[in-house]
Amino acid sequence: MSGVTRRIFYLLGVAMAFSACARRATLVETATRDHILLMGNKDEPADLDPAINAADSTNAILHALFEGLVEFENDGRSIRPGVAERWEVSADGLTWTFHLRQNARWSNGEPVTASDFRDSFLRVIDPKVGGDNASDAYTILGARAFAEGRRTDAASVGIRVPDLLTLVIRVEHPAPYLLTLLAQATFYPVYGPSLDANGGRSQRAGRWTLPGALVGNGPFTLAEWVPNAYLSVKRNPFFWDARRIRLRGIRFFPTDDEGAEERAFRAGQLHLTYRIPKSKVPVYQAANTGVLHLLPILRTNYITFNVGASPFTDPRVRRAFSLAIDREKLVHAALGGLGTPAYSFVRPGTGGFLPSKGFRFDPSAAAALMAAAGYPGGAGFPPVELTLNGKSGSTLEVGEVLQQMWLQHLGAHVTLRPLEFKVYLSVERERQFQVLFEGFTGYPDPRQLLQFPYTSDPNNDAGASNPAYDSAFDAADRMPSEGRRLAAFDALEAINAREVYFAPIFFSNRGLLIDKSVHGWRDNGIEEIDWRQVYLEP
Repeated sequence: MSGVTRRIFYLLGVAMAFSACARRATLVETATRDHILLMGNKDEPADLDPAINAADSTNAILHALFEGLVEFENDGRSIRPGVAERWEVSADGLTWTFHLRQNARWSNGEPVTASDFRDSFLRVIDPKVGGDNASDAYTILGARAFAEGRRTDAASVGIRVPDLLTLVIRVEHPAPYLLTLLAQATFYPVYGPSLDANGGRSQRAGRWTLPGALVGNGPFTLAEWVPNAYLSVKRNPFFWDARRIRLRGIRFFPTDDEGAEERAFRAGQLHLTYRIPKSKVPVYQAANTGVLHLLPILRTNYITFNVGASPFTDPRVRRAFSLAIDREKLVHAALGGLGTPAYSFVRPGTGGFLPSKGFRFDPSAAAALMAAAGYPGGAGFPPVELTLNGKSGSTLEVGEVLQQMWLQHLGAHVTLRPLEFKVYLSVERERQFQVLFEGFTGYPDPRQLLQFPYTSDPNNDAGASNPAYDSAFDAADRMPSEGRRLAAFDALEAINAREVYFAPIFFSNRGLLIDKSVHGWRDNGIEEIDWRQVYLEP
């Protein structure tokens, strides 16, 4: 063999070697091999305190770190045992007794007890904590009075601990929906000694939610949290059902830019996105690769009017702003297939509820109401701000469409106030806004969303106070039959449609991308995840 031939074969060998090394494994391929799920998660978590969480995007993380008495199945409707392996209800429907698993453990190996749940539930309604969803506990006897400070003795709340593994809950009235309440993250137990060592149990969030301090009882434990970069969890060996957890860990990435998130998916950097830009929906539908998941979810997106801030103290102005919204046009322009126009506060079909359509588009009626309120054609109408969560994507598009409609049909000049998530939550909580664009994903029962306008509800961001509404809600809670209960809910919808504390705009249709290496994922209307069923396999 000549020297030239030898050199040719050598160069061919080198070229082939480089060719074999040229294609490096993507992050998804590497993570799949290591059984680490890479997941887009929209907002940077404000905190990891279940009692005060107000962000849907944080729920997946909380589900990984904690487990309640009961949990939702992956169908988003059925209830399965969690820490409570069984329960029974008294004949009068007022007493619920939960029996905890003997092998339930915290992530430090200590037993999970009934006292842990009692103390955590009391913390949810502690006025000092100010739990954002504390009203979900008001079904429990004495909980509302305790949360509102009218009673200070914890013994007045209907929660008892006969022994280490038995929790007894007494309710104000028969509440067949109690299990759906208890399945929410609000009612996850928290490890008291960690709170005691890091500021006390009456604090909101705090250092106890950070890596090294957070002790959970879920399938995973908190490993790392690099703000605005990622949050990682790893498999919890002390979880009572650890043998069924096939993922070694999950890495959650905050992604406020839905376009960048989709590009990261295409580049093999994410197994799963939280959302998808509307322009990409038809592209993935046409490709028909099976990675696009599109489904209706129980999320209402709505405008909240601060009824304590002029000019929205006047219900005529609130109604005018709602009537000036062409919901069909808005969804088409800003959302495409990712939204459905909303003419009721609760999505039709939620828990069998079919609400009347109390909201509509009527620009002539809107203009007449503005004139009656003293602002004909918008003359003399003061400057108004619409506060938004986020500075890009569909949220900003929705804001821009609303801005144009209110100018066109009312002559109202509205400026947009886009905020980063943590600032937005603070503004919302302190009610430092005039008009707020927000959304809420509820459980499969109309009650949760319809309690928002209740005078003392922590989620009553509008500041509404209507004795007729409060009485109607209380009456609905005590209806002896499901049919009468649903009819009573329609009366609540009618009051909100008349007073317009909250103006529904659209219901969300969740669009997300899931790599084919992800198995065991099941789409459902409340976006619940049973992490025991999810695994990675090429």
